[in-house]
Amino acid sequence: MWGKSKLAGMNATETRGRGRDQLPRQVWILSGVGFLIAIGFGVMSPVLPIYARTFGVSSFLIGLVVSSLSILRLATMPVSSWLLRYIGPREMAIAGNILVAGTTFMIGVSDSYWGILIWRGLSGFGSALYGVSSMALLFAAVPAHVRGRASAISGGGFVLGGMAGPALGGVVFAISMSAPFYFYAITLTVAAVVLLIFLPRTPAQQRKQLKESTITLFQLAKDSRFRAVLVVHFGTGWQSFGVRAMLIPLFIVEVLHKSTSWVGLAFTIAAITQAAVIPLTGWGTDRLGRRFMIIAGGTTTALASIGFALTGSYLVLVILMCLYSVGVSTTLSASQAMLADTVPISASSGLAAYQMAGDIGLILGPLVAGFTLDLVSMGWAWIFGAAIILAGVGMAWITPKRTEPMIRPPETSPIEAGEDEVHL
Repeated sequence: MWGKSKLAGMNATETRGRGRDQLPRQVWILSGVGFLIAIGFGVMSPVLPIYARTFGVSSFLIGLVVSSLSILRLATMPVSSWLLRYIGPREMAIAGNILVAGTTFMIGVSDSYWGILIWRGLSGFGSALYGVSSMALLFAAVPAHVRGRASAISGGGFVLGGMAGPALGGVVFAISMSAPFYFYAITLTVAAVVLLIFLPRTPAQQRKQLKESTITLFQLAKDSRFRAVLVVHFGTGWQSFGVRAMLIPLFIVEVLHKSTSWVGLAFTIAAITQAAVIPLTGWGTDRLGRRFMIIAGGTTTALASIGFALTGSYLVLVILMCLYSVGVSTTLSASQAMLADTVPISASSGLAAYQMAGDIGLILGPLVAGFTLDLVSMGWAWIFGAAIILAGVGMAWITPKRTEPMIRPPETSPIEAGEDEVHL
Protein backbone atom coordinates (compact mmCIF):
# COMPACT_ATOMS: atom_id res chain seq x y z
CA MET A 1 0.00 0.00 0.00
CA TRP A 2 1.04 3.58 -0.54
CA GLY A 3 1.45 4.26 3.17
CA LYS A 4 3.31 1.17 4.41
CA SER A 5 6.94 1.90 3.61
CA LYS A 6 9.46 3.00 6.21
CA LEU A 7 10.10 6.11 4.19
CA ALA A 8 6.38 6.91 4.15
CA GLY A 9 6.31 6.86 7.93
CA MET A 10 9.31 9.17 8.08
CA ASN A 11 7.63 11.59 5.67
CA ALA A 12 4.44 11.54 7.68
CA THR A 13 6.30 12.26 10.93
CA GLU A 14 8.24 15.03 9.26
CA THR A 15 5.03 16.58 7.92
CA ARG A 16 3.32 16.56 11.32
CA GLY A 17 6.39 18.21 12.80
CA ARG A 18 6.28 20.99 10.27
CA GLY A 19 2.60 21.68 10.83
CA ARG A 20 -0.66 20.90 9.14
CA ASP A 21 -0.42 23.57 6.45
CA GLN A 22 3.25 23.15 5.55
CA LEU A 23 3.88 21.87 2.04
CA PRO A 24 5.91 18.65 1.69
CA ARG A 25 9.44 19.11 0.39
CA GLN A 26 8.52 17.15 -2.75
CA VAL A 27 6.47 20.15 -3.89
CA TRP A 28 9.48 22.46 -3.70
CA ILE A 29 11.70 19.89 -5.43
CA LEU A 30 9.22 19.56 -8.31
CA SER A 31 8.91 23.35 -8.47
CA GLY A 32 12.69 23.67 -8.73
CA VAL A 33 12.80 20.99 -11.41
CA GLY A 34 10.06 22.84 -13.29
CA PHE A 35 12.13 26.02 -13.13
CA LEU A 36 15.17 24.23 -14.59
CA ILE A 37 13.09 22.75 -17.40
CA ALA A 38 11.33 26.02 -18.20
CA ILE A 39 14.41 28.24 -18.17
CA GLY A 40 16.17 25.90 -20.58
CA PHE A 41 13.12 25.67 -22.80
CA GLY A 42 12.76 29.45 -22.74
CA VAL A 43 16.33 29.82 -24.00
CA MET A 44 15.93 27.16 -26.70
CA SER A 45 12.41 27.61 -28.11
CA PRO A 46 12.83 31.05 -29.77
CA VAL A 47 15.92 29.76 -31.58
CA LEU A 48 14.37 26.53 -32.90
CA PRO A 49 12.48 28.07 -35.88
CA ILE A 50 15.51 30.18 -36.82
CA TYR A 51 17.80 27.16 -36.61
CA ALA A 52 15.44 25.10 -38.80
CA ARG A 53 15.31 27.94 -41.37
CA THR A 54 19.08 27.74 -41.86
CA PHE A 55 18.51 24.47 -43.74
CA GLY A 56 16.47 26.33 -46.37
CA VAL A 57 13.08 24.74 -45.65
CA SER A 58 9.57 26.19 -46.02
CA SER A 59 7.55 27.83 -43.27
CA PHE A 60 5.27 24.77 -43.16
CA LEU A 61 8.23 22.51 -42.39
CA ILE A 62 9.41 24.92 -39.71
CA GLY A 63 5.95 24.75 -38.17
CA LEU A 64 6.15 20.97 -38.30
CA VAL A 65 9.34 21.03 -36.24
CA VAL A 66 7.72 23.30 -33.66
CA SER A 67 4.61 21.09 -33.44
CA SER A 68 6.40 17.74 -33.54
CA LEU A 69 6.99 17.62 -29.79
CA SER A 70 3.29 18.11 -28.99
CA ILE A 71 2.25 15.59 -31.63
CA LEU A 72 4.63 12.88 -30.38
CA ARG A 73 3.81 13.68 -26.75
CA LEU A 74 0.14 13.15 -27.50
CA ALA A 75 0.82 9.93 -29.42
CA THR A 76 3.03 8.43 -26.71
CA MET A 77 0.98 9.47 -23.68
CA PRO A 78 -0.85 6.10 -23.46
CA VAL A 79 2.54 4.33 -23.53
CA SER A 80 3.78 6.62 -20.77
CA SER A 81 0.72 5.75 -18.69
CA TRP A 82 1.48 2.05 -19.12
CA LEU A 83 5.17 2.48 -18.29
CA LEU A 84 4.34 4.39 -15.09
CA ARG A 85 2.71 1.24 -13.75
CA TYR A 86 5.91 -0.77 -14.16
CA ILE A 87 8.74 1.73 -13.65
CA GLY A 88 7.44 4.03 -10.92
CA PRO A 89 6.93 7.82 -10.99
CA ARG A 90 10.31 8.95 -9.65
CA GLU A 91 12.28 6.71 -12.00
CA MET A 92 10.15 7.64 -14.99
CA ALA A 93 10.51 11.37 -14.27
CA ILE A 94 14.29 10.98 -14.31
CA ALA A 95 14.16 8.95 -17.54
CA GLY A 96 11.94 11.57 -19.20
CA ASN A 97 14.36 14.40 -18.44
CA ILE A 98 17.36 12.37 -19.61
CA LEU A 99 15.59 11.47 -22.87
CA VAL A 100 14.70 15.10 -23.66
CA ALA A 101 18.23 16.18 -22.72
CA GLY A 102 19.77 13.65 -25.09
CA THR A 103 17.47 14.43 -28.01
CA THR A 104 17.91 18.19 -27.53
CA PHE A 105 21.68 17.80 -27.57
CA MET A 106 21.35 15.86 -30.83
CA ILE A 107 19.37 18.75 -32.35
CA GLY A 108 22.35 20.99 -31.66
CA VAL A 109 24.72 18.69 -33.53
CA SER A 110 22.33 17.80 -36.37
CA ASP A 111 23.46 18.66 -39.88
CA SER A 112 20.09 18.28 -41.63
CA TYR A 113 16.49 19.41 -41.28
CA TRP A 114 15.23 15.83 -40.98
CA GLY A 115 17.62 15.18 -38.14
CA ILE A 116 16.15 18.14 -36.26
CA LEU A 117 12.61 16.93 -36.94
CA ILE A 118 13.30 13.38 -35.73
CA TRP A 119 15.11 14.39 -32.56
CA ARG A 120 12.54 17.08 -31.73
CA GLY A 121 9.76 14.55 -32.17
CA LEU A 122 11.50 12.04 -29.88
CA SER A 123 11.68 14.81 -27.26
CA GLY A 124 7.90 14.55 -27.15
CA PHE A 125 8.15 11.02 -25.75
CA GLY A 126 10.42 12.22 -22.96
CA SER A 127 8.03 15.08 -22.27
CA ALA A 128 5.16 12.60 -21.99
CA LEU A 129 7.15 10.48 -19.54
CA TYR A 130 7.85 13.47 -17.31
CA GLY A 131 4.37 14.96 -17.58
CA VAL A 132 2.57 11.87 -16.27
CA SER A 133 5.15 10.95 -13.64
CA SER A 134 5.50 14.47 -12.18
CA MET A 135 1.76 14.65 -11.58
CA ALA A 136 1.84 11.23 -9.92
CA LEU A 137 4.68 12.38 -7.65
CA LEU A 138 2.86 15.59 -6.74
CA PHE A 139 -0.49 13.96 -6.07
CA ALA A 140 1.04 11.17 -3.97
CA ALA A 141 2.94 13.61 -1.76
CA VAL A 142 0.23 16.18 -1.06
CA PRO A 143 -2.81 15.85 1.24
CA ALA A 144 -6.16 17.19 0.08
CA HIS A 145 -6.25 20.37 2.15
CA VAL A 146 -3.11 21.88 0.51
CA ARG A 147 -3.46 20.55 -3.05
CA GLY A 148 -4.33 23.98 -4.40
CA ARG A 149 -1.21 25.58 -2.95
CA ALA A 150 0.91 22.64 -4.04
CA SER A 151 -0.35 22.82 -7.64
CA ALA A 152 0.22 26.58 -7.73
CA ILE A 153 3.76 26.37 -6.31
CA SER A 154 4.69 23.44 -8.55
CA GLY A 155 3.41 25.29 -11.62
CA GLY A 156 5.04 28.48 -10.40
CA GLY A 157 8.45 27.00 -11.08
CA PHE A 158 7.55 26.74 -14.75
CA VAL A 159 6.21 30.30 -14.78
CA LEU A 160 9.37 31.78 -13.26
CA GLY A 161 11.60 29.70 -15.51
CA GLY A 162 9.56 30.77 -18.52
CA MET A 163 10.15 34.41 -17.56
CA ALA A 164 13.89 34.03 -17.04
CA GLY A 165 14.57 31.84 -20.08
CA PRO A 166 13.94 34.34 -22.91
CA ALA A 167 15.86 37.05 -21.04
CA LEU A 168 18.87 34.73 -20.81
CA GLY A 169 18.40 33.42 -24.32
CA GLY A 170 20.01 36.40 -26.02
CA VAL A 171 23.23 35.89 -24.07
CA VAL A 172 23.36 32.16 -24.84
CA PHE A 173 22.47 32.68 -28.50
CA ALA A 174 25.36 35.13 -28.84
CA ILE A 175 27.77 32.22 -28.22
CA SER A 176 26.50 30.21 -31.19
CA MET A 177 23.25 29.09 -32.77
CA SER A 178 23.69 25.60 -31.29
CA ALA A 179 24.46 26.86 -27.76
CA PRO A 180 20.79 27.20 -26.67
CA PHE A 181 20.24 23.49 -27.38
CA TYR A 182 23.30 22.51 -25.35
CA PHE A 183 22.14 24.84 -22.56
CA TYR A 184 18.69 23.21 -22.48
CA ALA A 185 20.30 19.75 -22.44
CA ILE A 186 22.36 20.81 -19.42
CA THR A 187 19.39 22.20 -17.46
CA LEU A 188 17.43 19.00 -18.16
CA THR A 189 20.35 16.88 -16.97
CA VAL A 190 20.62 18.94 -13.79
CA ALA A 191 16.86 18.48 -13.27
CA ALA A 192 17.30 14.70 -13.57
CA VAL A 193 20.15 14.78 -11.04
CA VAL A 194 18.00 16.79 -8.60
CA LEU A 195 15.26 14.17 -8.84
CA LEU A 196 17.80 11.37 -8.43
CA ILE A 197 19.38 12.87 -5.31
CA PHE A 198 16.47 14.45 -3.48
CA LEU A 199 13.54 12.13 -4.19
CA PRO A 200 13.48 8.62 -2.68
CA ARG A 201 13.19 5.53 -4.88
CA THR A 202 9.67 4.34 -5.59
CA PRO A 203 9.09 1.42 -3.18
CA ALA A 204 8.44 -1.97 -4.78
CA GLN A 205 5.06 -2.16 -3.06
CA GLN A 206 3.97 1.06 -4.72
CA ARG A 207 5.03 -0.20 -8.13
CA LYS A 208 3.09 -3.39 -7.43
CA GLN A 209 -0.06 -1.42 -6.63
CA LEU A 210 0.35 0.62 -9.82
CA LYS A 211 0.89 -2.53 -11.86
CA GLU A 212 -2.15 -4.31 -10.41
CA SER A 213 -4.51 -1.35 -10.70
CA THR A 214 -7.74 -2.20 -12.51
CA ILE A 215 -9.21 1.32 -12.59
CA THR A 216 -10.23 2.25 -16.14
CA LEU A 217 -10.93 5.53 -17.88
CA PHE A 218 -14.55 4.43 -18.24
CA GLN A 219 -14.83 4.24 -14.45
CA LEU A 220 -13.16 7.61 -13.97
CA ALA A 221 -15.41 9.23 -16.58
CA LYS A 222 -18.44 8.47 -14.39
CA ASP A 223 -17.22 11.23 -12.05
CA SER A 224 -18.44 14.63 -13.27
CA ARG A 225 -15.33 16.28 -11.79
CA PHE A 226 -13.07 14.23 -14.05
CA ARG A 227 -15.12 15.12 -17.12
CA ALA A 228 -15.04 18.79 -16.14
CA VAL A 229 -11.26 18.99 -15.68
CA LEU A 230 -10.70 17.32 -19.05
CA VAL A 231 -12.80 19.96 -20.81
CA VAL A 232 -11.23 22.77 -18.77
CA HIS A 233 -7.71 21.58 -19.62
CA PHE A 234 -8.65 21.12 -23.27
CA GLY A 235 -9.91 24.71 -23.32
CA THR A 236 -6.77 25.96 -21.56
CA GLY A 237 -4.53 24.21 -24.07
CA TRP A 238 -6.63 25.53 -26.94
CA GLN A 239 -6.84 29.16 -25.87
CA SER A 240 -3.89 29.82 -23.57
CA PHE A 241 -1.07 27.77 -25.07
CA GLY A 242 -2.34 27.73 -28.64
CA VAL A 243 -4.52 30.63 -29.74
CA ARG A 244 -3.05 33.32 -27.47
CA ALA A 245 0.54 32.48 -28.46
CA MET A 246 -0.46 32.75 -32.12
CA LEU A 247 -2.89 35.70 -32.26
CA ILE A 248 -1.37 38.19 -29.78
CA PRO A 249 1.89 38.62 -31.75
CA LEU A 250 -0.04 38.89 -35.02
CA PHE A 251 -2.41 41.49 -33.54
CA ILE A 252 0.39 43.65 -32.13
CA VAL A 253 2.50 43.56 -35.29
CA GLU A 254 -0.10 43.46 -38.08
CA VAL A 255 -3.04 45.38 -36.56
CA LEU A 256 -1.39 47.78 -34.12
CA HIS A 257 1.70 48.11 -36.37
CA LYS A 258 4.21 47.83 -33.53
CA SER A 259 7.57 46.05 -33.50
CA THR A 260 8.18 42.60 -32.08
CA SER A 261 9.79 44.11 -28.99
CA TRP A 262 6.32 45.27 -27.96
CA VAL A 263 5.18 41.66 -28.20
CA GLY A 264 7.87 40.57 -25.77
CA LEU A 265 7.00 43.41 -23.39
CA ALA A 266 3.32 42.45 -23.31
CA PHE A 267 4.04 38.78 -22.60
CA THR A 268 6.61 39.69 -19.94
CA ILE A 269 4.16 41.92 -18.06
CA ALA A 270 1.51 39.19 -18.24
CA ALA A 271 3.97 36.56 -16.97
CA ILE A 272 5.00 38.77 -14.04
CA THR A 273 1.33 39.20 -13.16
CA GLN A 274 0.76 35.45 -13.31
CA ALA A 275 3.76 34.80 -11.07
CA ALA A 276 2.57 37.42 -8.57
CA VAL A 277 -0.84 35.79 -8.08
CA ILE A 278 0.44 32.22 -7.64
CA PRO A 279 0.21 32.27 -3.80
CA LEU A 280 -3.28 33.78 -3.95
CA THR A 281 -4.64 31.25 -6.44
CA GLY A 282 -3.27 28.35 -4.42
CA TRP A 283 -4.77 29.73 -1.22
CA GLY A 284 -8.13 30.31 -2.91
CA THR A 285 -8.24 26.77 -4.29
CA ASP A 286 -7.76 25.30 -0.81
CA ARG A 287 -9.96 27.76 1.08
CA LEU A 288 -12.72 28.73 -1.36
CA GLY A 289 -12.94 25.42 -3.19
CA ARG A 290 -12.00 23.95 -6.55
CA ARG A 291 -15.41 24.60 -8.13
CA PHE A 292 -15.47 28.27 -7.16
CA MET A 293 -11.95 28.92 -8.45
CA ILE A 294 -12.49 27.09 -11.75
CA ILE A 295 -15.69 29.06 -12.32
CA ALA A 296 -14.04 32.37 -11.35
CA GLY A 297 -10.84 31.72 -13.30
CA GLY A 298 -12.56 30.32 -16.37
CA THR A 299 -15.06 33.19 -16.49
CA THR A 300 -12.24 35.74 -16.19
CA THR A 301 -10.31 34.02 -18.98
CA ALA A 302 -13.35 33.89 -21.26
CA LEU A 303 -14.24 37.56 -20.68
CA ALA A 304 -10.65 38.61 -21.33
CA SER A 305 -10.73 36.60 -24.56
CA ILE A 306 -13.85 38.47 -25.69
CA GLY A 307 -12.06 41.70 -24.76
CA PHE A 308 -9.18 40.71 -27.06
CA ALA A 309 -11.71 40.45 -29.88
CA LEU A 310 -13.00 43.98 -29.25
CA THR A 311 -9.96 46.06 -28.31
CA GLY A 312 -7.88 48.21 -30.61
CA SER A 313 -5.50 49.63 -27.99
CA TYR A 314 -2.11 48.28 -26.91
CA LEU A 315 -2.60 49.49 -23.32
CA VAL A 316 -6.00 47.83 -23.06
CA LEU A 317 -4.51 44.69 -24.62
CA VAL A 318 -1.82 44.50 -21.93
CA ILE A 319 -4.40 44.99 -19.18
CA LEU A 320 -6.52 42.22 -20.68
CA MET A 321 -3.47 39.95 -20.91
CA CYS A 322 -2.83 40.49 -17.20
CA LEU A 323 -6.46 39.64 -16.36
CA TYR A 324 -6.20 36.64 -18.65
CA SER A 325 -3.04 35.47 -16.83
CA VAL A 326 -4.80 35.73 -13.48
CA GLY A 327 -7.67 33.66 -14.85
CA VAL A 328 -5.35 31.03 -16.31
CA SER A 329 -3.32 30.73 -13.10
CA THR A 330 -6.52 30.30 -11.11
CA THR A 331 -7.99 27.74 -13.49
CA LEU A 332 -4.83 25.63 -13.75
CA SER A 333 -4.29 25.43 -9.98
CA ALA A 334 -7.92 24.58 -9.28
CA SER A 335 -8.35 22.08 -12.11
CA GLN A 336 -5.19 20.20 -11.18
CA ALA A 337 -6.30 20.07 -7.54
CA MET A 338 -9.70 18.75 -8.63
CA LEU A 339 -7.95 16.16 -10.77
CA ALA A 340 -5.94 15.04 -7.72
CA ASP A 341 -9.20 14.81 -5.75
CA THR A 342 -10.77 12.71 -8.47
CA VAL A 343 -8.11 10.33 -9.76
CA PRO A 344 -6.51 7.76 -7.42
CA ILE A 345 -2.72 7.74 -7.68
CA SER A 346 -2.77 4.22 -9.11
CA ALA A 347 -5.03 5.29 -12.02
CA SER A 348 -2.24 6.42 -14.35
CA SER A 349 -4.58 6.41 -17.34
CA GLY A 350 -6.49 9.31 -15.78
CA LEU A 351 -3.30 11.38 -15.45
CA ALA A 352 -2.43 10.63 -19.08
CA ALA A 353 -5.93 11.57 -20.26
CA TYR A 354 -5.59 14.98 -18.54
CA GLN A 355 -2.29 15.65 -20.30
CA MET A 356 -3.70 14.46 -23.62
CA ALA A 357 -6.70 16.80 -23.34
CA GLY A 358 -4.37 19.80 -23.06
CA ASP A 359 -2.18 18.59 -25.93
CA ILE A 360 -5.18 18.08 -28.24
CA GLY A 361 -6.30 21.63 -27.48
CA LEU A 362 -2.78 22.94 -28.06
CA ILE A 363 -2.59 21.26 -31.47
CA LEU A 364 -6.12 22.06 -32.69
CA GLY A 365 -6.42 25.59 -31.29
CA PRO A 366 -3.92 27.35 -33.57
CA LEU A 367 -5.13 25.40 -36.60
CA VAL A 368 -8.77 26.37 -36.11
CA ALA A 369 -7.80 29.93 -35.16
CA GLY A 370 -5.74 30.27 -38.33
CA PHE A 371 -8.58 28.92 -40.44
CA THR A 372 -11.07 31.25 -38.73
CA LEU A 373 -8.71 34.20 -39.18
CA ASP A 374 -8.42 33.53 -42.90
CA LEU A 375 -12.13 32.87 -43.38
CA VAL A 376 -13.82 35.37 -41.03
CA SER A 377 -11.81 37.53 -38.60
CA MET A 378 -9.45 37.44 -35.64
CA GLY A 379 -12.28 38.35 -33.26
CA TRP A 380 -14.24 35.18 -34.01
CA ALA A 381 -11.13 33.08 -33.35
CA TRP A 382 -11.02 34.49 -29.81
CA ILE A 383 -14.75 34.03 -29.25
CA PHE A 384 -14.69 30.40 -30.35
CA GLY A 385 -12.01 29.61 -27.76
CA ALA A 386 -13.94 31.53 -25.10
CA ALA A 387 -16.97 29.34 -25.78
CA ILE A 388 -14.94 26.20 -25.08
CA ILE A 389 -13.69 27.65 -21.80
CA LEU A 390 -17.23 28.56 -20.75
CA ALA A 391 -18.35 25.00 -21.54
CA GLY A 392 -15.77 23.77 -19.04
CA VAL A 393 -16.98 26.35 -16.51
CA GLY A 394 -20.53 25.09 -16.93
CA MET A 395 -19.43 21.49 -16.34
CA ALA A 396 -17.49 22.54 -13.22
CA TRP A 397 -20.58 24.36 -11.92
CA ILE A 398 -22.49 21.09 -11.48
CA THR A 399 -19.66 19.07 -9.89
CA PRO A 400 -20.05 17.90 -6.26
CA LYS A 401 -18.07 19.40 -3.38
CA ARG A 402 -15.79 16.45 -2.68
CA THR A 403 -12.07 15.98 -2.11
CA GLU A 404 -11.80 12.22 -2.49
CA PRO A 405 -11.94 9.89 -5.49
CA MET A 406 -15.29 8.38 -6.35
CA ILE A 407 -13.45 5.27 -7.58
CA ARG A 408 -10.81 3.90 -5.21
CA PRO A 409 -8.35 1.03 -5.49
CA PRO A 410 -9.09 -2.05 -3.36
CA GLU A 411 -6.63 -0.90 -0.70
CA THR A 412 -7.07 2.86 -0.40
CA SER A 413 -4.13 4.86 0.83
CA PRO A 414 -4.45 7.56 3.51
CA ILE A 415 -3.53 10.21 0.93
CA GLU A 416 -6.29 9.09 -1.44
CA ALA A 417 -8.76 9.15 1.45
CA GLY A 418 -7.88 12.80 2.09
CA GLU A 419 -5.87 12.37 5.32
CA ASP A 420 -3.09 14.72 6.30
CA GLU A 421 -0.10 12.39 6.20
CA VAL A 422 2.33 12.61 3.33
CA HIS A 423 3.37 9.26 1.87
CA LEU A 424 5.68 8.69 -1.04
